[in-house]
Amino acid sequence: MNHPGTTASLICPACGQAFLTMQQSMAGVTQCPHCAHSAPRAHFGTQSQVAGVTQVRRRVAQAQPPQSAPLPVVQPSSLFAAPPPAAWPGSAPAQVPAHSPFVTRNTLQHSEALMPLGEPPPEMEYTVSPQMNGMSWRGAFILLTLVIVCGAAGWVWWDQAHAPALVPKVTAPTTIPPAVSEVRRGQQPTQAETSAAKIELPDTTAYAADAKALVNELLAADTPERRAACVHEAGQHTAEMEALFGANVAERIELRLLARIPGLPLMLPGGQPVPIFKLATSKCAAGAIIRLATGADGRRRIHWPTFYETHEGGLEAFLKQPGAETAWFHVGLRPNHGLDIPAGLRAKYLTFDIQTTATSEPRFVACVERDTPLGRFMDRETDWGRAYLSRLLVRRLDIEADAPCMIIVDCEGATER
Repeated sequence: MNHPGTTASLICPACGQAFLTMQQSMAGVTQCPHCAHSAPRAHFGTQSQVAGVTQVRRRVAQAQPPQSAPLPVVQPSSLFAAPPPAAWPGSAPAQVPAHSPFVTRNTLQHSEALMPLGEPPPEMEYTVSPQMNGMSWRGAFILLTLVIVCGAAGWVWWDQAHAPALVPKVTAPTTIPPAVSEVRRGQQPTQAETSAAKIELPDTTAYAADAKALVNELLAADTPERRAACVHEAGQHTAEMEALFGANVAERIELRLLARIPGLPLMLPGGQPVPIFKLATSKCAAGAIIRLATGADGRRRIHWPTFYETHEGGLEAFLKQPGAETAWFHVGLRPNHGLDIPAGLRAKYLTFDIQTTATSEPRFVACVERDTPLGRFMDRETDWGRAYLSRLLVRRLDIEADAPCMIIVDCEGATER
């Protein structure tokens, strides 16, 4: 029996090694320092039990006969029951059999020799919670998914890195007929852009000097010959010249103002830049448009139709006449947004501001149908913000609008009609 404050030497039933312990209670848990086996102290053997086992083993060894003979096999648990310790209360002393049968050393088991008397320790059962099972399955699924994704990414990289070079397949040349499509604006240069790239800008100073000399001579001329010398192709306009400046005219036309109009409008078609001038007289306060034309002899003279129609207001008088007749007029024009005509007609027509005097008064609007060859021509050859001079065949257009309207039937020199 161990006294308080003393140590006890125990034998581990699992590994068979001896160790010292301070545990005095037989029900207290003791742990082997060699193999970490834990159990109540009553399950560990003592030095006295080991000594009993040694004596039994020595006696058995001395009692063996010299000749080996078949011996009966006896269970070790019934042969090597060690006496209980003296400190165990209420335990009966173990009886050692008087006559021990002969056994061989091979029948002895180390763990059974050291096992103390009493009931064997209860087997401990380990259970796993359902949460741990779910976590283990989730972890396995995540790991499997990660492996699949990494494998797919590696396969894609390998396929792209080792893709064979594509060799273009050589086929026999085939003749494809050209597609017929509408030539839209911006795909090819307009006539005005082509001409502007080839034609040099006119000398506005020389034009202004010639215009001043020709206007003064025209107004001062007292014979048809002198007047004809100032007009381009005068033989075609003799009657109009004599009716306006002839000797039989009751009221002579007097000069009020001659000035150059800023900018260089372009001829439509062709794109030739032309200087123009404002000529205000006693008969036309708004001012007629003067432009010069170069004859076959290389000399510049007054272009009579432009001057006469703008000075006499020919287009304004024509639009006041009822009927569906058409007539040609020299006008200035500029593209606009069609805000003067009804909104329902803006998708049908291209519209232009028409200028018949140097001051744009009175104001007219000209329309041309978009879905026609002439409409596509004018859409392609005119640009926003540019002014043009042209000769148009027009007809009165009876629609509700903010300004007198006309329909453009034809444009002189147009390649499409």
